[in-house]
Amino acid sequence: MPLYAVKALLEFHWGYSVKRPIFSAAQPALLVPPPTALLGALARAASYLRGWPEVVQDGSAMRSSASLLLGTVRWAALALVDERFAGPLLGPVETRDLARALIAPYQRADNIYPGSPLLFGVQPHGKVYAPSMRVAALFLATDESVADYARCILSVGSKESLVSVDKVKLAEVKTAGATEVETRYYFPSDLGEVLPGSEGAGEGRAVRELLSLPDFSHYDIARVKDLGANWREFVVPLGRVRVKLAEGAVAALDPDGEALVVPKRVVEGA
Repeated sequence: MPLYAVKALLEFHWGYSVKRPIFSAAQPALLVPPPTALLGALARAASYLRGWPEVVQDGSAMRSSASLLLGTVRWAALALVDERFAGPLLGPVETRDLARALIAPYQRADNIYPGSPLLFGVQPHGKVYAPSMRVAALFLATDESVADYARCILSVGSKESLVSVDKVKLAEVKTAGATEVETRYYFPSDLGEVLPGSEGAGEGRAVRELLSLPDFSHYDIARVKDLGANWREFVVPLGRVRVKLAEGAVAALDPDGEALVVPKRVVEGA
């Protein structure tokens, strides 16, 4: 079975917001959209084209229809390709806007009445403001139709995080066959070590962030689950970085020949 690399070049309208889990009143945001947000963006497009509902039944489990893509999309990653917003030291910068939020659902019933001062509250909402920032989203998939879904992506992260799709490229996946590669795509930190010494790369050219990986349990609805089970530390390059691959990792190539660090299992059996 062939494995395809689908590369979508996207441009954010104002920026993006992907909230961290666990928090309630405070809503800090991730520095970059995680793989789950990329798959969700793809699933929203697929639902329009294929008529999927928002929630699907899988035996006794109810799941987001994004889970329907898990058998097709084996990996998703993002590259910050716009140097205007990926600063060499900090990378994307999160800000938090104060917003008036309805908190009535979390109050006791005797506090809910017309004119109650407890109906609304002030909450900080995290956002990354980056108007017209360009990124590259890459999907490794077993079906060419994923390219059609990518052309219909409307937002990445919250539904307000609007994007325009500039171009979509499709090619069969090839591997680099090297133990050291340069990459702009983020990757789990246990898959490789960032090396200093190459132009535009090295120490200080990447940040680390906890990001979520797609998994069936991640999309379960109305069921108690371990929210931290699918979160891993990622290396987020702020430019091209040189990476020494760890055992169990391989460099797959996108349609433009740029490397992406992934687990070997992603490309094995393709």
